[in-house]
Amino acid sequence: MTRRLLLLINSLEGGGAEKVMAALADHLAQTRSDLDIRLALLDDRAIAHPPASPVRVVQLDGRGGFWRSIRAVRRTITDWQPDIVLSFLTRANCAAVLGRSAGRFRCIISERVHTTSHLGTGLRARVLRGVVRHLYPRADAVIAVSQGVADELKRTYGVDDARLHTIANPIDADRLHALGAEAPPIPLPADFLVSVGRLVPNKDGETLLRAFARQSNRSRALVMLGDGPERARLDALARDLGIGARVLMPGYVRNPHAVVARATAYVSASRSEGFPNALVEAMALGRPVVSTDCASGPAEILADRREGATVALEQARWGLLVPMNAPAALAAAMDLLDDAGTRATYGARAAERAKDYAPAAVFARYTEVLTP
Repeated sequence: MTRRLLLLINSLEGGGAEKVMAALADHLAQTRSDLDIRLALLDDRAIAHPPASPVRVVQLDGRGGFWRSIRAVRRTITDWQPDIVLSFLTRANCAAVLGRSAGRFRCIISERVHTTSHLGTGLRARVLRGVVRHLYPRADAVIAVSQGVADELKRTYGVDDARLHTIANPIDADRLHALGAEAPPIPLPADFLVSVGRLVPNKDGETLLRAFARQSNRSRALVMLGDGPERARLDALARDLGIGARVLMPGYVRNPHAVVARATAYVSASRSEGFPNALVEAMALGRPVVSTDCASGPAEILADRREGATVALEQARWGLLVPMNAPAALAAAMDLLDDAGTRATYGARAAERAKDYAPAAVFARYTEVLTP
């Protein structure tokens, strides 16, 4: 018997969650002939990650609004009557749970970020946290992208253990190596560290720059891939620190993997993550990595433990961990990777660890939750 599966996400405009949703849609379309799959996007925006398979994509008219998105999802559920709904991201998750008044279906929601950090502060954030606390426990299953995210959902938002499942993002090493072998989209220095991510406060580009200014290798460059509202401030800070000539901020590039594949090492100063895709993608490319021990994800990936235990530079099994907001420790980690033997050891370990996130294993876990 064919069952109807509605996949639900804000958009496919860009980002890690969007790439995973498109890849999951492709996998299910290719492997599950018993599912009739429809992918609904809350907002009518440009699609950066279209599914390769013939999955029907429907763009709704949520316009980024919470209640408008909920009404659009209810209409979709009323019209199509799915048997299963799987949603990604907070707004889509809330819409999926509230859509249960329009049909009978197994409701599975997936949180891709550390919820409290992502929602921020202020009145609007407090209201949204209350909404999440009210709605998330009503889903049949809640998928967290890391154990740290799962812990936060249980501790702060009342999601019961029996409903929680932790499934990491899939990392396709073969695809990454093919992209990494392409010509880089920008001219590159011979020796450089690389970071990848939006230039927003949560990524803590300031600590990254202050650490880079303190590290010992004055011939090395730093390439910060990504764009965002912090770019002008960070560019000014780099000049003030006397490192402006060695810091490149090219903005968004079409193929960041061709840059990462040629980097000396990958560095992240994030204050919070859900699952740090760019970090594990760099590992799959054999790059040694340095990351802050933030909530949540890096410590799970690099040290196989919960976050928050790092108080100084830690040489973990699969990479280097440092405390958050600690330029001196981050600079020391950069200096440690001056040694070619250390880089080679951690690069090999990183590539081996990345195999644990192969798509086949990850998508098998999704199938278990979708159709128990």
